[in-house]
Amino acid sequence: MSKKNNYLFLSGFFFCVFLVVEFTDIYGDSGWFKIFLIILFTTFLISGIASKEKKGNDSERPER
Repeated sequence: MSKKNNYLFLSGFFFCVFLVVEFTDIYGDSGWFKIFLIILFTTFLISGIASKEKKGNDSERPER
């Protein structure tokens, strides 16, 4: 699995955990935990998209 796929998989995983915590009462009313999960989700999503675009730009560059 490539690094891009790992970041996108982790992003989806943390988003699913956020949804479970949001719609169940596992942790009660823990706003800090939900914010932490949102930060993790966005971090891994941005990292996955950035590595995807970087890899796409590297393949278009001619080799020397």
